[in-house]
Amino acid sequence: MRFCAEMIPEPKPANEGRFHFLMMYSSEDIRKAIEEGTLVISPFGANTIRPSGLTLHLGANLLRPLPGKTVDVRNKIIPDYSEITITDDSPHVLGPNEFVLGHTYEAVTVGDSLGFFIEGRSTLARVGLTIVQTAMLVYPGHRNRTITLELANHGPNPILLYPKMKIARAAIFELKTPSKVSYDDTGKYRQQVSVGRPVFENEFLTEDEKV
Repeated sequence: MRFCAEMIPEPKPANEGRFHFLMMYSSEDIRKAIEEGTLVISPFGANTIRPSGLTLHLGANLLRPLPGKTVDVRNKIIPDYSEITITDDSPHVLGPNEFVLGHTYEAVTVGDSLGFFIEGRSTLARVGLTIVQTAMLVYPGHRNRTITLELANHGPNPILLYPKMKIARAAIFELKTPSKVSYDDTGKYRQQVSVGRPVFENEFLTEDEKV
């Protein structure tokens, strides 16, 4: 049987068939989303837009977990935390193997048709600093709140954390269809407008959730 290129079906536009390609937003797509209000970054500076993402900055409040407790998801036991406020004259010294919670300087609103991924910057990763451990996804319906960051120093040297330093990058995607569930309608962190402690709620599979 002879095979030729004519035998390969061409993908159709998303509204004409089953083919649909999720696309990362370019700088121009991000500008348009901000103009239309489907993505809101506050405060916003045009110079934070990158070729395929956004730069975000570090907020002034940190939470440092204290030793002495065994974390227990079932019994809702979380660590105690010390609250830290950083300034230009008094940065936080993040020591090797130290972990703190922080937050973005910017408040973010993610529309129901968008996906929002946050990750660290290459420059800071090269000295061992990560800003997310697993929680990269910001859900559609996150409204006018900062994003909590999970800051860890995996390098051998202390790292100074200053307010408003460039801390993260965000990549924006368009969802195949808009979400009918908005996170801030029912999400357990919807009341946290700044850096927030963990909340152990509905952490186990229940009988009515089984397939």
